[in-house]
Parts: sequence; C-alpha cells; structure tokens
Amino acid sequence: MEHRIQSQGDRLAFFGRTLYDDSQQAMFFNWTGSGFALAFFGSSVSMQTVAFSGQYPGEGENLPWIAVFVDDQQEPLQILKVQEGEHRYTLFESDAAETHTVRVVKRSENSKGRIGIKAITVDGELMPYQAPQPKIKLEFVGDSITCGFGNDMTADERVFDAAKENGLTAYPAVAAELLGASYHSIGVSGIPLCWAADPHYKLLLPEYPDFSPPIRTMEDYYRYTDRNHQEAMGMLDAFEPWDFKRFQPDAIIVNLGTNDGFRLRVSGCKPEDEAHFGKRYQAFLTQLRQWNGPGPVIACTLGSMDYYLYDAIVNAVAEYQRQTDDARVFCMKFAPIDPWGEGYGGLGHPNTKTQIRMGQELAEALRPWLVREDAR
Repeated sequence: MEHRIQSQGDRLAFFGRTLYDDSQQAMFFNWTGSGFALAFFGSSVSMQTVAFSGQYPGEGENLPWIAVFVDDQQEPLQILKVQEGEHRYTLFESDAAETHTVRVVKRSENSKGRIGIKAITVDGELMPYQAPQPKIKLEFVGDSITCGFGNDMTADERVFDAAKENGLTAYPAVAAELLGASYHSIGVSGIPLCWAADPHYKLLLPEYPDFSPPIRTMEDYYRYTDRNHQEAMGMLDAFEPWDFKRFQPDAIIVNLGTNDGFRLRVSGCKPEDEAHFGKRYQAFLTQLRQWNGPGPVIACTLGSMDYYLYDAIVNAVAEYQRQTDDARVFCMKFAPIDPWGEGYGGLGHPNTKTQIRMGQELAEALRPWLVREDAR
C-alpha cells in the first residue's frame, strides 16, 4: 500500500519545523533533528524521497544524512546517505508481518543537504500513531555549533564531510534527552545574528575571491518555516511564515554571536559594529517574546568556540530587562573546548565529547527554570 504525503491530514507524525513544498509534492524535514514517525503492521516499509545537495566552496557534495530508529531502540537501525533526486529507501523489513514503529531523524543540517518525503509504502497497513508528548519543549536557535558541525571529524581533517556531522549527538539533542524534552533546532552554519552596521558590507573568502557567501542572518530567518529551502528553490520573497502555535517551547536557547564576532575581527573590530550587534540582539529578544509569548525562559548563551561578544550579549540582555522587566531571561557561557581532554572536531569546532559536555552544562542550567508546580 502506497501512501502519498499530503500537506494536511497526514497519518505520519512530523516533528521539527517541516515545510510542504507543492512544487515537489513532498514534506521537507531539513532542520537538524526534524523528521517523522509512523506505526505499521506488515513485513516492510519504505519511503520515496526527493533530495538536494548543499554546495559550498572547498567542500564536497553535501547530501542529507538520516538515522532510522525502530520501536524503542536507542541506537539507529541504520544510517542513510540520501542521494540527490528521487529515490526509494527501505526503512525496515522482516520475515513475518509484525507491528512496529519507525522514526526517521535528520542528522545533518539544513544548508548541507535537503530532504523531502513524497510517499510511504507498506507491505501491510499504516496504523494510527500517537506521538509521545513530553512535558518539556525546547527550541534551539544557533549556528554551526548548534548543528553539530564536524563533531565526528578529527582535528586534522580540513574538508567538511556531512557524513560526520551528527546532530543527534550535538548539545541540543543531549540536553533534550537529559531533560526528557522534545526539541526544535533552527541552526545554520556560518549564520550571524545580524548583518554589519554598513548595509553594503561584504564578507569575502580569501581562498575564493570570486565567491561571496550568501547574506543570511538569524533575525531574518527565524520567523519563517524554512527560508533556506525556499531560497534554494528560487524564491525571493513570500516565504512561508512559521506558525508559532505549532510548537510552544518552555525554553528558547539562543547561541548566536560566534559568527558576528568573526565578522567584527576581520573588519577591524569597530566599536560601532559592536554597538550595532548589541542593539540587534536586544531587538531579537523583543521579537522572540512577541512571537513566543511570555512563557518560555530565554537562555542567551555563547560558546564553546569564541567569546568575543559575550560582554555585549550580557549588556544587551541587561538593557532589554531594564526596559521590559522581563525576568525570564538569563545569560550563560559554555565552558571552552578543552584542547587536551576533549580535543577538536572538524575545522576547530567542538567534537562529540565537547558537545555532550555542553549538553550536560545546559541541562543543569535550565533545570531550575523548568520545574513546574505540578511536578513538585
């Protein structure tokens, strides 16, 4: 039995920010940690996908990587590299008809390969599936560190490999598991909070003088379901706005400023640019409250790679709180990478060992804010 994926009323349980693309007749689950789950009775289940690679100078062909979990297994049954174009993949098969649940989760990040599901085929029948409803919901907003960029790479590997970017062992997944929470992760490698104070500023790569990185800022991406995908498909405007009622987090963790700090350093550390960053950070906090309401605690974090703008973040948070009396905001600095005890991942990024430690730090910092009256 083949089940075509529809934008509404589907029998699959999708999680994360997912976007139905009418032009592809597929539901895209591009963000790290997003995916779908289903229940079925039968001997096999497969999916038909459409995928697109992510291209960046100095990197290979970045294709999406997914993990397939069956029933309550903690380790994936299989890890798949999804090829570009339309393909079919067997998710599970057995000798006899049985009842199982299957969960498919994206390991790699949005900008390093995109994947949509067009159909599910079951040798048997799809069954009603009731997705677990954890009491705690977390939302992560960040850059390559939040994505788990290169966390399974070694320090001497100089070319990014999407196969070795494992968002399922990055700090958002680790913290969520420790807190018994579900989570959304909105992260893009290289993304700053804001652009430079000079609107005509261009960030150039010395090794690639003819290439100018696309202008992406989280303050312009966060409010959309998946602007990265829609831009890659050729859209210039009218991006699908995210419906914030679909996922109402108890905590929002913002880990932005590392790439802003890099931009400041290569452009001369101008005081006006640091002041501009502080104003935009404060404005972003206001937007987070506007879209998510007064409930979630907001953790303003930085690390574990660079701390140049941490004082600017602290000052921006203090000024925001002075103006709003919003007590549900706090700052947190992740401990830096331990070069001897932990080592480095790819291109100076935190490896899995550091990511796990970061997740533990964050879970402990969030725990007092997430205690509920009904849990006491």
